[in-house]
Amino acid sequence: MLTARAALLLSLGFAACSSAPRATVLYVTDAHEIAPVVDRRGDRGGVARLKTAVDRLKKGSPGAILVFGGDLAGGTLFGGVFRGEPMVDALGRAGVGLASFGQHDFDFGAAHARALVARSAFPWLTSNLVDREGRPFAGLPTRKLLRVGGLSVGFVGLTDDFGTTTQEGSVEQTGLVEAAARETAALRREGAEAVVVLTQAGFEANRRILLEVPGVDAVLTEEESETVSVVRWVGGRPVAAPCGNLGSVVELVLERTGGHLSARVGAHPVDASVTPDPDLARDEKVWMAKLEELLAAPIGCLAEPLDNLGSLERETGLGDLVADAFRETAGADAALVLGSSLRAPLPSGPLTRRHAMAVLPFGNRVVTVELSGASLRSALERALASAGRRTGGLLQVSGLALVVDLSAPERSRLVEARVGDAPLRDDASYRVAVSSHLASGGDGHVEIAAAVRSAGGRASRLDADALAEHLGRLSAAGPVLAPPAGRITIRTAR
Repeated sequence: MLTARAALLLSLGFAACSSAPRATVLYVTDAHEIAPVVDRRGDRGGVARLKTAVDRLKKGSPGAILVFGGDLAGGTLFGGVFRGEPMVDALGRAGVGLASFGQHDFDFGAAHARALVARSAFPWLTSNLVDREGRPFAGLPTRKLLRVGGLSVGFVGLTDDFGTTTQEGSVEQTGLVEAAARETAALRREGAEAVVVLTQAGFEANRRILLEVPGVDAVLTEEESETVSVVRWVGGRPVAAPCGNLGSVVELVLERTGGHLSARVGAHPVDASVTPDPDLARDEKVWMAKLEELLAAPIGCLAEPLDNLGSLERETGLGDLVADAFRETAGADAALVLGSSLRAPLPSGPLTRRHAMAVLPFGNRVVTVELSGASLRSALERALASAGRRTGGLLQVSGLALVVDLSAPERSRLVEARVGDAPLRDDASYRVAVSSHLASGGDGHVEIAAAVRSAGGRASRLDADALAEHLGRLSAAGPVLAPPAGRITIRTAR
C-alpha cells in the first residue's frame, strides 16, 4: 500500500530510460468535494490542487490522459446538495479526458445521470450498465480506443453494486467479467496494444477480472481509503486505487518492448504541498459560499436532543421522527428507515438545513412502493435478523406497531404487527415509504426491490428535504418534542 504522501513507483521489467512506445494514464476517482477536505486525518484533495498536480504530471509525460473513475454526485454533504453539477464542470477544466460511472452518479436517478453526461466537456463510457432493452445506458460507448502517448490504449468501464436507480426500472447492471471479456476482445481486434479496465468494484471482483480475462493489462478502481493509495498485483498486473475525495492521482505508465508490455504505477499526493490553480480556487470559494448559505437556512426547533445512537438495535426518537417525515412526504400507510442511515444526532434548540443533511447525508430520495403484507413482513424479519449490526440494523418505522422477540430464531422474531389500527395482513397491499437505497434492494432487502421491479416506485423528495420540511411544519406550533415511543416493543427473554 502507498501512503498519499508518497509517490512510489512499482514496476515489472520497466526501463526508465527506454525509448520504447509508452502511454501514461493518470487516474482519480471519488470526487464528491470541490474544495479540500480538512479533518483529523489531514488536508487533502480539491479540484484546484488537482489541476496543478495533473498539469505537472502531463508536462513530464506528453500525450498523457486523465481518466475519472466515477462518483461525483451524492455521497457527501456537498455532493448531496449540488448533485455533481459543479464537479462535472470543474473536472472538465482540470483536464479529464474520459470518465466511467460510480454508483453515486445515479443517486438522483437515471435522468439526472444523463444530464451530468450531457453537461460534461469530456466523454463517458459504460460497459455493463444497460437500459430495459439491454442497450448501453444513455447510448454511451461500451469501450474506447484512444491514442495515449505512443500506444493505442483500450478502456473498459465497469460499475458494481449498482442499484440506486432500479426503483425506476430503467438501468440494470450486467456481469463484470462477462462485460470485461467481451469488450477486451473487441478492443484487441480493433488494434489495442494495451487494455485498462476502470471499475467501481471491490478487490475480489477486480482480481477475478484479471484472472479470467488475460487480455486486461491493468485495473484502475475505486478508493479503499481517504488517505492511503493502494496498489496490488495479480499475475504481474496492477490493481490501483487512489485516495478518496481526490486525495491522490494514480499514474499508470505502460511501455511495450517487442511483444512485452511493462507496467509502472505511481501515487502522487494532492495535498497542502500542491499550489492550487488560481481560477479553480476562486470557483471553490464561490461554491463553498453557496453551500454555507444553503446550510444556514433555519428549518425548525427541537425541545430536546434526539440521538442516532441505538438506532441499529432499538426504536429511537430520531428514527421515529425521520420515519414520520418519510410517511408524511409520501402520503403512505407506513414508512421504513434503515437504522444505519441515520448518521448524526439532532441537538436541542434551533436547527438548520445543515443538521438535516448531517442526519441524512447520502442524497437518497423518498420512494413510495406497493408492498404486499407478506413482503412487508419479510422485510421486517430481515431487518430483525440484522439488529445491532453496523450495516442495516433495525428498521425504524412509522404507521406500524411491532412486538418483537430478538431471542427467537431468525425469520420468526416478529411476534405481532399492526398497520395503523389493523393487524398486518399478508394478503393486503400497503403503500410504504422507503429510501431509494432500500428501494434498490440495499442491505439485502430483496423483497422491496422485487416489488419495485414488479409494480414500479414513485420517487419524491430528497430524504433530508423531507426531514427539514417535516420539522418546519411541526415547529410552527413551537419547539418539537420526540414522537411518542412504543412503535417497537422488544420482549425480553422469558
